[in-house]
Amino acid sequence: MALPQLIFISPEGGTIHKYELTGGKRLFMRFISCYSGNCRFNESIEEAAKHLDAAINQ
Repeated sequence: MALPQLIFISPEGGTIHKYELTGGKRLFMRFISCYSGNCRFNESIEEAAKHLDAAINQ
C-alpha cells in the first residue's frame, strides 16, 4: 500500500493529499484535507478543497 501523496499546500498551511485504497479487486482514490489538526477523507479533490477552505475560514 502506498503512502499519501502531497498534492497541494495552502499559504495558511493546509494540505491536500491523494491516497489510494484497495477494496477487494478495486482501487479507490481518496483525498485527505487537513488544517490545524482538522482532517477529513474526501471522495473528490473539489470536496477536499471545500473542506480545507471551510477549515481555514473558521
